[in-house]
Amino acid sequence: MVILGITGGIGSGKSVAAEFFRSRGAAIIDADEVARALMGPGSPLLRKVAAAFGSEAIRPDGSLDRRKLSGMVFGNPDAVARLNALAHPPIMAEIGRRLRQMADACDVQVVCVVAPLLLEAGGRRTVQRLLVMWADVDERVRRVMARDGLSEGEVRQRIAAQMPAEEQRAGADWVIDTGDGIEATRRQLERIWDQLVPHEDCASAAR
Repeated sequence: MVILGITGGIGSGKSVAAEFFRSRGAAIIDADEVARALMGPGSPLLRKVAAAFGSEAIRPDGSLDRRKLSGMVFGNPDAVARLNALAHPPIMAEIGRRLRQMADACDVQVVCVVAPLLLEAGGRRTVQRLLVMWADVDERVRRVMARDGLSEGEVRQRIAAQMPAEEQRAGADWVIDTGDGIEATRRQLERIWDQLVPHEDCASAAR
């Protein structure tokens, strides 16, 4: 079982890569989905977030108000660091648990761990190969504004809170520039897929 990490800044094309590999039969572990599951109403992690950032980060129904929490955090490096310190360990622990479960089942050849903060969370030790999705900052701003309805300033705050693209790319096995469009990106992803050779011992990868 090959464990491929897919990372990159907001708006860089990670979801395109995830859907491509899913279509080829890879299993996908999405760190954002893991985070949502761990921060459900009444969960230990959500209680820690509320204690750190105040009850105003919680909606009346007990769920996390992500937009409000983002407003509290982005633009404040200390707040970003506090949130990451709370969230990263349990998220990476759950990703590790899922990887071990897949390895024991030995029913997939490739697992993709998709995480915007994979490197910041220490996830390079968890994955065997690393793919970094990349695009020009202005292009990423345009994409996220159109996708999420955020202002330019909000998007740039989120970009500033993430690891610089140059640092992400330095440790990558592959880097894909998604600026030429989806079809060009898919052609590059196809070449990477052809290089992903499963290990003989499926269970050894996540041990």
